[in-house]
Amino acid sequence: MLFEVYEHALEHRDSIISKVKNAKELLDYARSRWVEYEPVPRVEPSPRASLLAGVDSSFNYIVYKGFYLYAIAGVSVGSDASFITQPRMEVDVANLHEDDKDLSPRNELLARCIEVEHGLAGESMDKVAHVLIDGSLLARFYDRRHRRVVTVYEYARELMRSSKVLFVAKSSASNTLLKGNLADIYYFSRATLDAGYAMSIQKAGDKAGDAYITVVYSRLKPCTPVIKIEVPGERSEQEVRGMLDMLCSESISGYPYVLRLAHERCKIHNDDMLRMADILGLGMEEGGREVLDE
Repeated sequence: MLFEVYEHALEHRDSIISKVKNAKELLDYARSRWVEYEPVPRVEPSPRASLLAGVDSSFNYIVYKGFYLYAIAGVSVGSDASFITQPRMEVDVANLHEDDKDLSPRNELLARCIEVEHGLAGESMDKVAHVLIDGSLLARFYDRRHRRVVTVYEYARELMRSSKVLFVAKSSASNTLLKGNLADIYYFSRATLDAGYAMSIQKAGDKAGDAYITVVYSRLKPCTPVIKIEVPGERSEQEVRGMLDMLCSESISGYPYVLRLAHERCKIHNDDMLRMADILGLGMEEGGREVLDE
């Protein structure tokens, strides 16, 4: 069967590749939307406490016959690698019942992690100037179609009331701005290597009265990766530039340092799950080598 798959790929090569390569018009459009702007890092006269908190979470699980073992970890970290608020963690076994057929263990744990992140963000707001959360705010609103994530939507609504929260993503599947076959971030990444940004205002949801979100694709320094930033509310261009100045001061290679630290502090690897299973005496359970990383 693998040979037939290769043959199919060759037969459709032109149409497949055209979606990636034939993008001149969209690249030109992306270039026209790009505002060249090199953020000005803020120089602090003396050492000070972290202005930012980086919030991230991680999950992993092992599938056994009839249940799965899972672990969740979430942190809010400052630029000195200290915890802004108490980390959250959970280790347990669970089983999805027949009435939960729309949810896989992965989707269930992903929803739980989002709740953990929003809780950590809420606890951190009074302790720092801004809270950065890894991922997309708009994507979390769209996840309302999953029954388990209704409560996550309510958490997101709470965060929408704060001007301190910024969602930052290294990648994105959204194509709502440029309307291309591929994600907007693909075209902005290739349209120019200059520092700058492209911004738009998008509605968070499809109901009257839903809030708006300012979406910014930005390269904080020349030749660094483009990141996607989402900020609750409608922000002016002056506000966006001030936000980019602040992020540039706290970034390494164009990405906020506190989010890099948060990722490193909470990541749960496959080997960690295997050790945990052995500690709990589950190492010999049937199916226990089926480790699925997030």
